[in-house]
Amino acid sequence: MNLKQIPLIVCVLFISTYAHAQAKVLGECTIQFNIQQQQKNEWVDIGSKKVWIKGNQCKTTLTTPQLVQTLIFNIQQDKAVVTKDVGNNKYLQEIIYPPASLATLISMKEIATDTITVLGYPCKKVKLELSDGVVYEVYYTPDLIPSVTTFEFAFKEVQGLVLGYSIINKNDPLIRYMATLLDLSPITLNQFQINKSEFQILD
Repeated sequence: MNLKQIPLIVCVLFISTYAHAQAKVLGECTIQFNIQQQQKNEWVDIGSKKVWIKGNQCKTTLTTPQLVQTLIFNIQQDKAVVTKDVGNNKYLQEIIYPPASLATLISMKEIATDTITVLGYPCKKVKLELSDGVVYEVYYTPDLIPSVTTFEFAFKEVQGLVLGYSIINKNDPLIRYMATLLDLSPITLNQFQINKSEFQILD
């Protein structure tokens, strides 16, 4: 190796390490997303999604007029719990997570764009292409890194906290998620506990 290259390599490594050190790792946080669907030329509210992250645990709750669906998982375990409230019916199922049939990431490309700020955090934009043809356009802040990145499994390789994203599927209307709340307060463990007696257990 040319000795003249060594200072440059050291400098690049230092800058990279320093930039990563500046990011705040979130061991606990709660994120609220508003969900909209594009209908003709308008965005229409269709529901909300709430995400709780505490250490290795994650809980997401999707709320629409038709149902409430919750996923609870731990990144150190291979099973998750899914609950669904449909009308007066409440169902619970344990699943392998992530499932083997889950689409895989084919490519991730950063998209140059004007700086977009979400909840006071400057965000970068990346485009994720999955093996099933679905495309995610993601806004994330590199200033914050959650202890669990996979509240949407497609976000596994995103280097920061996702605060907005669109799901593009050629067979479906465009769906947009935008964070409306980021709470860094501690989360109690009972947030991840379920009273199974309230649910009909599905195989």
